[in-house]
Amino acid sequence: MNNKVLRLLITFSLVIILGVVFSITAPYFLIARNISQLFRDAAYIGLVAVGMSFVIIGGGIDLSVGGIICAAAILTARLSFSGLPGFVLIICALIIGGLFGVINAFLVTRLRLTEFVATLAAGFVYSGLALILGFRAENGALITKGIVNRGFLAWGQSVGGVYYITIVWAVVTIFAYFLITRTRFGRHTYAIGSSAKSAQMSGVNTSLVKTVGYLICGGCAGLAVVLQSALNGSSSVNIGIGYEFKAIAACVVGGVILGGGKGDTISAFIGSLFLIMLMNGLYKFGLATSWEYILQGAIILIATALDAIFNRITTRRLLALSR
Repeated sequence: MNNKVLRLLITFSLVIILGVVFSITAPYFLIARNISQLFRDAAYIGLVAVGMSFVIIGGGIDLSVGGIICAAAILTARLSFSGLPGFVLIICALIIGGLFGVINAFLVTRLRLTEFVATLAAGFVYSGLALILGFRAENGALITKGIVNRGFLAWGQSVGGVYYITIVWAVVTIFAYFLITRTRFGRHTYAIGSSAKSAQMSGVNTSLVKTVGYLICGGCAGLAVVLQSALNGSSSVNIGIGYEFKAIAACVVGGVILGGGKGDTISAFIGSLFLIMLMNGLYKFGLATSWEYILQGAIILIATALDAIFNRITTRRLLALSR
């Protein structure tokens, strides 16, 4: 059993254990309504994490996702008042998010800025753009604006107890899994994450592959926020704060290795479900919100430590076999 499968099994086992513990200690945890809401909440982070996984597997990082979510939410909300159909608004959100992703890729691949600095700075710019375009009261104060476009709001509903955002999350995860594991683009993404220099020497167009990765990341962020806005029935400049770190945490917990070359979208899926299940269960115990941040940091540290341990074990085995 390789490290990838082992990490995935560990995270999946933790999801099962959490489910058992919370179902015993929290009487309303396993009811159908709570399960539906749990997957709904996980879908928001999960969609962003799916896009983030492409960037991380390719050896990068995207700290602009929160800003992309803010800007895409406000721009899409403003477009919703023009009477555009709901499906068209979803396409617009994908395009808006993807465009921001391409801008990130330009900063990294053409201007040769480090990904940490480039995406961090870009995130501030996108957040500033959201503040400029945000809805305001007569006195100039930023406000949360209710959305009245019925075609748009319909995407926040559910069918058979399953929310549309959950269905979209599952479909996108499956499609992204085949994209990253069964295509030349996916193989090149893994190659770049393992060693960008070696991949370039092998003829891989690293700039193009990275650009597509950032495009997917931005598009997933735009898709996530438009469905979340439809669910909330409103849009606010605060909607994306901190979600870049939630998405990174979901990826790391699931087994997508920071530094690149390992993991897939299924890992991001299970990691997102684990995080939300943990937060959902803790909320039912009435713990303070501060524990959410403490636990997220602790989980990232533990997951990273596990990956380091697995890598050491693998390295030792390879050295033993080579002797």
